[in-house]
This record gives sequence, C-alpha cells and structure tokens, in this order.
Amino acid sequence: MEIPIKTSKAKEPIKLRFKSLANGNLSLYLDYYHDGKREYEFLKLYLIPEVTTEDKVANANTLNAANAIKARRLANIADNKAGINISADGLQLSDWIDSIVSRKRNKVSESSIKGLRRLKQHLNIYRTHIRLVDVDKRFCIGFTDYLRSAGFLKNQGKKVGKERRILSQTTQAEMLNTLSIVLNEAVREGLIRSNATRQLSKTERIKTPKGTREYLTVEELQRMIETPVTPSAEGDKNAFLFCCFCGLRHSDVSALRWGNIINDGNKMWISIIQKKTQHPVIAPLSEKAIACLPHRGGKDNDEKVFDMPNYCITNRRLKRWAKDAQINKNVTFHVSRHTFGTMMLTAGVDIYTTSKLMGHTDIAVTQIYAKIVDKKKEEAVNLLDRLF
Repeated sequence: MEIPIKTSKAKEPIKLRFKSLANGNLSLYLDYYHDGKREYEFLKLYLIPEVTTEDKVANANTLNAANAIKARRLANIADNKAGINISADGLQLSDWIDSIVSRKRNKVSESSIKGLRRLKQHLNIYRTHIRLVDVDKRFCIGFTDYLRSAGFLKNQGKKVGKERRILSQTTQAEMLNTLSIVLNEAVREGLIRSNATRQLSKTERIKTPKGTREYLTVEELQRMIETPVTPSAEGDKNAFLFCCFCGLRHSDVSALRWGNIINDGNKMWISIIQKKTQHPVIAPLSEKAIACLPHRGGKDNDEKVFDMPNYCITNRRLKRWAKDAQINKNVTFHVSRHTFGTMMLTAGVDIYTTSKLMGHTDIAVTQIYAKIVDKKKEEAVNLLDRLF
C-alpha cells in the first residue's frame, strides 16, 4: 500500500513514520530528532490493507488522527511546554479529543465542537496527563466527582462564595455524555476495548435533571408576531418565526440556502442535512412559514435565505423582543423549535409525523413534547374543576 508522505523545505523535529507488521498492517509512530537525540512514540494506530472503500475511509481517519497528534506535539515544542521528552507508551486522551475535533470540524455542529473543547479543558484541570488506554472506571468516577463541584472555566480561580459559579447539573451530565462519545469513537477505531463510562452505576452517574422545555403558546406567539423590532433585528425575527412554523434549529436555519427551498408549483418544501445529526430532513412548508421568508429577488441558490448574526447576538435581540411583547419567559432561539413541536401535537398531529417533521432520530425525544401537551390538557381540566 502506497502511503503519500508530504515533503517540506523546513526540517521538522517530528516525522510521522510507518512500521510494517507481520499481519500486513502498518503501525504509525512519531520519530523525534532534537539536539542530536532520537526518540520514538508508537501511537497504537494502525493502517490496514485497503481492500474496500470502508478500509480507505478508516485509513484516512487514522492518518488524520496521527497527524493531529503530530501537530499537537509540534505545538508543545514550539511553546517550550513539553520539550521532546514525550512518553512512548501511547495516545493521550487530550490528543485523541484534538483528533476528533480535527476530523469532525466540518461535519458536526459548532456547539458539538465547543463541547469537545470544553471537555478537554475540564479534563486537563482534573488530570493533566492521562493515556486513552488508562481511562478506566476509577478515572470516570473521579471525573464525575470533579464535575459536581467544578466551576465555569472563566471563573475557575475564584473561591467558593466569591462569585464562583458552579456548573449546572445539566452541564455536568452533558460533559460526562461527551466523554462517553469520545470513548465510543475510540472503541470504533479499535484504540480501546470498551467505554469505561458504561461501567458506572446509576448512582455513580450524573443524572440530567427533569425540567420543562420553554415554549410559546399560540397567544404568546401571536403577540411576538405583532410586536415590532428594530431594523437590525428584522432578520432574527423572521428566522425565529420561520422556525416556529417549521422546527429548524438555529444551526440549520442560519446556514439555509435558497437552493434548500424547493418549489414544485403546488407546494414549497425544505430539504436539508441537519448539522447536529447529519440526517436529512425533507418537509413541506406551511403558509405561515412561507410568509416569514424574505423576498428572494435575484439571489442564487447558494446564497443564504436569512441575514443573521451569531447565536449570542440573536438571543440578546430575541430577549429584548420578548420583553417588548410582554412575555415573561426565557426566550432563546431554541424556543422556536420547542414551540413548533408543542403546536404540532396540540393541533392533533401524531407523534410519529411530528418526529419526522422535526428530524428526530429517536422518537423518545419527541415524546418529551407529548408529555408537555398532556400536562397542558391536565391543567386545562383542573381549571374547569376550580370553576365549580
């Protein structure tokens, strides 16, 4: 199997090399040469003979992971942080996270990438150096104990009681879940045999607290529609209302192109690949959703539909808009998606169809909205009881 090796004019102190094994695989290792000394770091990553397309994809992913580790080592040397004395025992957990970020940067949502980076930062606070193969149940229990009292990264140095904010239980649970995803990826790549987080008992895990999903009632949504916004927030308003009537996430609507909107003469549809799940969604647009679309003019298919700033700026504008509409709720952009799911089920749409319209990969997620609707019905009946 031919392995392309890029050449560079400037000499690098680290080179990625390959060692042939008896089984036909190639073992990847880093060759360090510094101050007349040579050292090796075997990465426990292997290239396999390329027989099928899947083999080629697997090898490409493995090479990406190895190059990410190499880049990390070069950065450490340049910063005079790690020097050349790196253990040859195996892949570091933090380097494995870096490789996942590198491979998936353009394939998953920005929030997923941020979650991986936050996990790495917290792991480095909990334990600076840990090999991927050494992540066991004991390590995971220790990390969950750390998370239960961990503060926000920017407030990490502040003392308890002095404006030091502790991570919410939801964030703690998400952090542990992200670690589980990282370890699952390593299992799939054959780097480790099992995911240690799965060995945790229910009492050892961090549970996601049961909470209510914020959504707008039909009356509140009508007030939002009727409440004007500043010219700079007009795009945010249209995008938010559009999502209230079709259920798209912020990451999808902010990237929505005119080519994703299909007009077959009788009906308009959206056709996208969701950034979060990478699953396709093809759904018809209601007249209410179509009314929220800006005038296309002569824009090409690859031009964006909505003129939107980043998520934080949009949310600030939404909160100001909701306040002007006299809505006393924490309105973020994701409330539009919750509003769509709740309205569909309230209107009598079955849970399976609602799940497909929202692009859920698991109908259990849609059932959360069904519980909200059931609670609304119960509250309505209780109101009748109070009248007599």
